[in-house]
Amino acid sequence: MSTPDAKSLVNRYLDASFMVNKRFDTRIREQVGQTITTDQFCALRLIEEKPFCTPSDLAELLCIGKSSITALVNKLVDRDLVHRAGDERDRRVVYLTLTDTGRQVYRETEQEIQQILEPYLVHFKPEEVRIFIESFEKLAALLTHEGGQENE
Repeated sequence: MSTPDAKSLVNRYLDASFMVNKRFDTRIREQVGQTITTDQFCALRLIEEKPFCTPSDLAELLCIGKSSITALVNKLVDRDLVHRAGDERDRRVVYLTLTDTGRQVYRETEQEIQQILEPYLVHFKPEEVRIFIESFEKLAALLTHEGGQENE
């Protein structure tokens, strides 16, 4: 997509993406930041959704390094939000699960985030929301799996 309009589209995307992420992150941090950080919430969400989640899985899904994931997991374990359990067959493998407290904090935070985002969605038709989310997921998949270099 190397057209003169491509630069304009990229700039529009960057401007909108920056503004949306910055404003939502700020609102979420103001609302739930005393309880949990955005990264911690994302970690809890991924652990809850992925059976047999390992710290390596989590690092890959959150796009952070192994030393950073160790610090994040340690904080979650120290706060009694996450439990580490060794694999019975391979002691080198560690699985992460939410504790009862972690599950409760995750659900409460998820509800708070829902309440922050929902008022904005009413300004769009359901089809617009679906198309936007599918397009955003496609971009995420391209960035994750293909580096965005291949054309369809």
